[in-house]
Amino acid sequence: MTAEALRAEIEATKALAQTERARKRELEVATAEALERQRLRRELEKHRMILEMERAENAGEELYRRDIDADNDGDLAACPSVFDPTKLPPIGCRANSSGEEHADFGHEVAKGEYTWKLARMSWLRAAVGPLGTAQSEWFQVGEYKFQFVYNPDAGFVTDHMDGFGTENMCGSVAILTPHSPGSFTLRYSVFAKKCGKEFVQWGSTQENFKLSMNSKAFGPDVHRRISPPASIGVFGLSHEQLLQSEWVHDDALTLKFVLEVRPERPYSSHVLAGEVVDVPEPTLHRDTLTLLEEAGSSDMHFRVQGEVIHVHSQVLCARSEVFKKQLNSGMQEANSKLIVIEDCNVATFKDFLKFLYTDTLPTVEDLAEEPARQSLKEDGSRHPSQMEALWAVAHKYQVERLQRWCEAQLCKQLSAERVCSVLRQAHVFEATQLEKVCLSYIKDNFAEVLGLQAYSDLMSKWPEVALKVQLYSTGVPESQAAAIVQARKVRKLEDRVEKTS
Repeated sequence: MTAEALRAEIEATKALAQTERARKRELEVATAEALERQRLRRELEKHRMILEMERAENAGEELYRRDIDADNDGDLAACPSVFDPTKLPPIGCRANSSGEEHADFGHEVAKGEYTWKLARMSWLRAAVGPLGTAQSEWFQVGEYKFQFVYNPDAGFVTDHMDGFGTENMCGSVAILTPHSPGSFTLRYSVFAKKCGKEFVQWGSTQENFKLSMNSKAFGPDVHRRISPPASIGVFGLSHEQLLQSEWVHDDALTLKFVLEVRPERPYSSHVLAGEVVDVPEPTLHRDTLTLLEEAGSSDMHFRVQGEVIHVHSQVLCARSEVFKKQLNSGMQEANSKLIVIEDCNVATFKDFLKFLYTDTLPTVEDLAEEPARQSLKEDGSRHPSQMEALWAVAHKYQVERLQRWCEAQLCKQLSAERVCSVLRQAHVFEATQLEKVCLSYIKDNFAEVLGLQAYSDLMSKWPEVALKVQLYSTGVPESQAAAIVQARKVRKLEDRVEKTS
């Protein structure tokens, strides 16, 4: 550029800078206005909540006034034991010989469960910093929001004194509620998972009332700083003790919060007119289970590990397309009315049949792990768990609901010892969601899984799975990884065709 062109460029740049300075002043004014609007919105919210409280109090006063007018309340309310001739039925009318009223105090109760898994617990202090806390995402129950907090030092779980006078509270685990649209009563229970198995309740079930204007904290050891309880910490353990306890499995603490919320509203009540007829509870589940257990009118049977189980072919055909084809296609089983099961143990197959008959999912506790002395096969590999065995039989007979439930439970039960076998089966069953969870677990716990014999066997005997592990661990996008795996399958198929030709 020439000197003249450079001078012109300088003047143009100076003009642009001056324009930006003027624009900056306009933006600062607009920002100040936005801040003022934000302040006014918060003030409006505050006054709306105050208005709601006033309305609620007035509604209560109105109900009290009505009860006084009905002589059901007040300082001079009529004594119910005093004879009142005005309460007699009119002449010529027959008084009711019986009556019933139904009062429901929990008809608007909302319930929710939230499981919070804190993985790599030994790194928590480093992650949150001094005096820091771990915080969950917001969880909504009914019309109210909650957040869960863990403080390794059992220190402050609330941030500051807010505009409504809510004071700081301390504790190790807390349930936080922000300013809410109305007052409510919260009933809560807190559980911790023991050694990766069952949940055990920490403390008793508590019930607290919360005003709409206040944010508040609840928990088994939540307290004011000046009045600490006798026991602080999860089951009375410090953070360091907790890391070495049975509550932290694979360096992970799993907490479960069960919340029940009742808005501060009148209860429901209505009088049932005339004679009352009691309607029994449903019995279909019990009746069909009895049908299976007592084998009444059964027309076929299974033989599993030498034990004979009598069943009903119509139930099997209605619940499984595999059984329907097997028993209606002229196969040997259709004629002999006998099916021999050789790939499943008796307990698992009975759990499978109970689901077919009742459509009721088993509990995780029902599917307890096999004894440790039976956990390894002769070749050193691990026997499948009861959950994996139930998953396999559900897949074999295409019972999708039970199959998906087993996959969901296996996602929660993954460990370094079992992730390889679960991943292998997920690959075979094309259970893509469970497969993705297994791949993520291996990536996050690679150092622990790498040294296991199960991992070496998986990599050597299942090349397609090994490829998936490699692609996922290196961060290859999912769509691209799927294309690579599919291309490998095509090449493998082409190689087989060439060999046979």
